[in-house]
Amino acid sequence: MSTFNDIDLECAQCGEEFIGTVWVAIHAGQDPKLKDLLRGGELNLVSCPECGLAAFQERFLIYQDPAAELVAYVYPESQRRQEPELRKLMMSGFREAQAAFPEKDRLSYDPMLFFGLAELIELLRKEDSFAEQSQIAQVLCRQNQVDTLVLLPSQARRLHTVRVIPRLGKGKAPGRQDILKGIDRLLELDPVLDHYVKLKETILADPAWAL
Repeated sequence: MSTFNDIDLECAQCGEEFIGTVWVAIHAGQDPKLKDLLRGGELNLVSCPECGLAAFQERFLIYQDPAAELVAYVYPESQRRQEPELRKLMMSGFREAQAAFPEKDRLSYDPMLFFGLAELIELLRKEDSFAEQSQIAQVLCRQNQVDTLVLLPSQARRLHTVRVIPRLGKGKAPGRQDILKGIDRLLELDPVLDHYVKLKETILADPAWAL
């Protein structure tokens, strides 16, 4: 669930002391409006009731979106130098929390660490772009009898790529060449799908590339 804290603030412009609300946990599935505020750069932007000055309040935030298989621990940018310690703390806390659930209910993916909301927003916008081209690819492939493989969100994130992977060949697990041929066929249908151009370049540059 999403949660917030009321904190004491002092306006940097007029000195007014007031209580402001900052979000410290967001469940994107339950509160999509908060996700929209985050993506728009408006989350935790608090206005002074006296002079109206709006100031961003940077606080630790946990962001989760089960549909996207994403759990993000977002620390203030000022704590970036503590990354090794905070990463260990994140993983130990996450594993401890997961251990409390039955094995069938535990998450199959690890959390991600960010410093500053801008990093998380950048990831969300990139994945929006991936999703848009994945949808186009899925329609084109269906219309032209090109088989596809749909990756889990966390798997696509690990590979920094789209979720819908075109493929030729009929094997259960497509090989590197099957995917390259599938991408070539897709790009014949729509050459401006730049994420697929980048995926092809990545595969060609790495002979050991695999899903």
